[in-house]
Amino acid sequence: MKELIINTPSMQSLWQSYSSVLITFIFWLLWFFLWVPVATAIAWYSGLHLAYFEMFEMDGFKSVIDDFLGFLQIVALLGGSLAIWASYNFLRFRGNERRKPQKPVEIEQVADYFDLDVETLKQRRKEKMITVNFDDKGKIIGIDKLVPIYK
Repeated sequence: MKELIINTPSMQSLWQSYSSVLITFIFWLLWFFLWVPVATAIAWYSGLHLAYFEMFEMDGFKSVIDDFLGFLQIVALLGGSLAIWASYNFLRFRGNERRKPQKPVEIEQVADYFDLDVETLKQRRKEKMITVNFDDKGKIIGIDKLVPIYK
């Protein structure tokens, strides 16, 4: 059966993607709005109406707004510095792909590094369970085949 377009977002147009996000956002707002009566009842029960009195009737929110503007300035400064740093790195390293995949290690290289016989290493790689013993310098001193005691 062919996949539906809703299951393959990469096939959606830009307009469809944006409208989907907008509709989702609107319904999340509606969902939160439906919980307002419950939140209000909990707030009144727990005494938060005093906070409402202090913040709105006594104009306490003005100092919060002043602090909030300072926080926004700090966030803008940090975000701007991050954007400048990202732009600098983009301009510096564009066209220079340094993340190249590593070549796989050949079995001969592994055998040479650990001073092992290639055929023995090939046989031990086929085993399901083995024990590898190392010396103090990290060299392999023994590879033993394990026989499971359960089946």
